Amino acid sequence: MQALVYHGPHQMCWEDWPDPKPGPGDVLLETCAVGICGSDVHGYTGQSGRRQPPMVMGHEAVGRVVGVGDGVSPAWCGCTAAVQPIVFCAACDECRQGTVQRCRNRRFIGGTLNGAMAERLAVPAANLVPLPEGLSPVQATLAEPLAVGIHAATRAGKLSNRTVLIVGSGPIGLLVLVAVRAAGARRVVTTDLVPSRRALARALGADASLDAGASDWAQGLKDLTGGEVDVAFDAVGVQATFAQALAAIRPGGVVVAIGGWQTVPLELSRVVTREASVLGTFNFTPAEFTQALQWLAGGRLDAGRLVSRVCRLDEGAAVFAELASHGGGEGKTVLAGGGSETLAEARRSPA
Repeated sequence: MQALVYHGPHQMCWEDWPDPKPGPGDVLLETCAVGICGSDVHGYTGQSGRRQPPMVMGHEAVGRVVGVGDGVSPAWCGCTAAVQPIVFCAACDECRQGTVQRCRNRRFIGGTLNGAMAERLAVPAANLVPLPEGLSPVQATLAEPLAVGIHAATRAGKLSNRTVLIVGSGPIGLLVLVAVRAAGARRVVTTDLVPSRRALARALGADASLDAGASDWAQGLKDLTGGEVDVAFDAVGVQATFAQALAAIRPGGVVVAIGGWQTVPLELSRVVTREASVLGTFNFTPAEFTQALQWLAGGRLDAGRLVSRVCRLDEGAAVFAELASHGGGEGKTVLAGGGSETLAEARRSPA
């Protein structure tokens, strides 16, 4: 079969790759659609060590079952399903208490395991969630990043009637915005350097979106919120954005760190003297993944606002090079495989 193979920083090719074989408990999927995550781009450029070559990326995946391994019901064949990418052991202390996203032996499809940027892949049947009626494969690729947003909002604690800052209006920041609005936040302000992303944040429900690079952004936040915010989410994960999030919270406030691929300094005196809480958030639970699919199917999020373009899988090398050079624009890029509807239909499906 053919796959989009990552060979090292800025090295990716559409080439021959061994055919996957479903083992016991596995299914064989034909890739319908797979989203490109910011973590994939960081892996491609070598900024993050989470992607080790040679490998096939792709964890925001939807596929059609074309074969099953031992112990799997043949009724799965022909089913189109979203892939919950966390493969957990179910035996460690974290799994036993239900926090499977913190599994001590976890593996990750598209990260530590080969993913969906290929014509086919084998995954555990337990990691499949059938697509709700009316939800297209392209739309369903948003389930994984939306689940990240839902879990981040949950980690923040009570959000009803709270003021919230989201630093970064890329896809994850925008999906956190959707989640905190659903949780009842009273006022939500986002930031970003890119004007089109700020506009999209306002369209998705932000009360305002500030230019993160402006010298007066902090005064702008104060004017909008009457002071500091209760909760700030860092959806980027670099020194400048983490510092903005920490500086924005009131005494006793909470910073939720989502983007975590860099080491950043911590202004410990501010954390101590303000009794601030700094929380990490990582992935999501299986229940939150299913919840994200239900939200998408129910229209809580208009996927057409987030998916900015759909390309073919075999165009992926050029797409990654472009994203690495020019950034991700205001929305998500999705790669459509042979298991999807025709490319023209896939490109229409988010609207």
